[in-house]
Amino acid sequence: MKKLLMVMMIVLLVTGCGKTTDDIYDKVEVTTEPTVEPITLKVIAPYGTPVLTMVKMFVENPEISENVTTEYEALQSTDVLTSELINENADFAIVPTNLAAVLATKDVGYKIAGSSVWGVFYIVTTEEITSIEELKGKRVGMIGKGLTPDAMFRYILTENGLNPDEDLTLEYFSGSSELATNFISGQIDYAMMPQPVLTNVLLKREGSTAAIDLQESWAEVTGMDSYPLSSIIVKESLAETSPDIVEAFLETYSESVAWLNENPAEAGVYYESLDLGLPAKIIEKAIPSCNLRFVPVDEAKEDLNKFLEVLYTFNPKIVGGQPIDEELYLEK
Repeated sequence: MKKLLMVMMIVLLVTGCGKTTDDIYDKVEVTTEPTVEPITLKVIAPYGTPVLTMVKMFVENPEISENVTTEYEALQSTDVLTSELINENADFAIVPTNLAAVLATKDVGYKIAGSSVWGVFYIVTTEEITSIEELKGKRVGMIGKGLTPDAMFRYILTENGLNPDEDLTLEYFSGSSELATNFISGQIDYAMMPQPVLTNVLLKREGSTAAIDLQESWAEVTGMDSYPLSSIIVKESLAETSPDIVEAFLETYSESVAWLNENPAEAGVYYESLDLGLPAKIIEKAIPSCNLRFVPVDEAKEDLNKFLEVLYTFNPKIVGGQPIDEELYLEK
């Protein structure tokens, strides 16, 4: 009798009141979450309007995507910027558009993904002038001899019937700070000045004004809205292996630029907090005339081609010594 009871108990335990072990296992779903490899993005930008376009990202460091960490760095020297890119040490960078072209000719693996700084140069003076033609006979302070500012301004002068080497005197300074110092002190009365330095200059020299908007001058002689002075480039290998991350980053960047224009006061505070050389009030006042907007490469290509064509005609070395190739641009 005891043996019979023991056998019955074992049967009940095994059957689980009518359920087999196979039934139990059938109801268990074994799922494995795909492993997302962590990735760190390195983003660099030079001082001035390039870093200003992503100042919100520098300060807030928003999440780009799952398991993606982003590191931001502002660089004061163009030489350091170029060196970092030649060594492919960055995943994204805001660069002078012509530098992107130069890198392409050196087979450095970056593509233009869009443009965001659409012209920042103005003719500042204490005199009353309203047209390019009125610069005839004047002495104009400049920066970037043989480089983009020089090429762009000479093109505008030529298209307005002025010979840059005969009809006026172009005096070159080492950089925006030296140019600003000489204008503020009255050593020169005309200067081709970039924002946001221009805003600081207008406050420090009484009677000075941004008499000519060179973005409008460019539009008049080219038929284009403006010129893509700075662009965002992306490492080609990243675009190939992680297009979703690239898309997410560019969307965040576009939102950052839009926020900048809507919140100039807060953007100024952010900029000053990064210790980039200008106070918040100057940045706040400068933003409306900095022409900052993100335009994806497929929409900016016509403007990019025209701008780089002008630079190439002026001095092929500015864009790497070769005509512009469509391989320069990121294809979606």
